[in-house]
Amino acid sequence: MTDPSAPDPYRRLLAHLEAGRAAQLQGARTAEAMGEDGHELLHVASGMAAAFLHAATMAVREFEGPEAAQAYAQRLTDREAADSADPAERIST
Repeated sequence: MTDPSAPDPYRRLLAHLEAGRAAQLQGARTAEAMGEDGHELLHVASGMAAAFLHAATMAVREFEGPEAAQAYAQRLTDREAADSADPAERIST
């Protein structure tokens, strides 16, 4: 039997997608610090971060509707921009 205190599958999915996006954004920051040597990795990690955001937004749209999906994506990217010290990173998605 499922633990009633456990988060529902939808919330677990969102948490996993957000963690995946955070890991890719960290990879992009690391690649950026590598300079020219990290150029290709930077593009791959940035693309993957965008894909995680897209997947999470699609999940929110499916379960909560299009307005909620738009608000979710805006909140997530606003929070990431506020946490970022790098102005270029604020434009990344």
